[in-house]
Amino acid sequence: MSLSRYTDVLHIIAERLGLQTLRQVASRPGVNEALRVTIHYPDGSLPDSVATLERGVGAACRLSVMYDRYDDRGEPYQYEFKIPLERYHKLLTALRLSRFESLDDAFDAPPAGVDAWLVERAAGSYFHDVVLSPTNATGHHREVALALKTHLPESMRALAV
Repeated sequence: MSLSRYTDVLHIIAERLGLQTLRQVASRPGVNEALRVTIHYPDGSLPDSVATLERGVGAACRLSVMYDRYDDRGEPYQYEFKIPLERYHKLLTALRLSRFESLDDAFDAPPAGVDAWLVERAAGSYFHDVVLSPTNATGHHREVALALKTHLPESMRALAV
């Protein structure tokens, strides 16, 4: 499987959940910047998830986490969090230090049975994404994974149903 095709597979998770692309989210009125973490669990032990962080005007930062698991009404489970502006800035600083903006994907296709993350960031006309496996990540890819685990742990919470 080629790299772009695997990225497409990860994008399909958000599409299946009825979410807009991150570029569309970032271009909405009142949204200055957006970051998204899509997590795929190939063994099915946990539902795939899409966490979207929106930075609006002032101190408004909102994180929405949606899971590819459905309630009795057929709606995907979704949780909302307010993220303090200070933590948002720490996350961006950590991503800059990890050189997120200049990273390429960590692999063409993840090894069988390994979790995969698609990390995307958009602001205005800027857009960048990186595919990585948090368990196998090294170097700057590992730093991206650690930045997200440290500063945005809600984005990778397991669904408790």
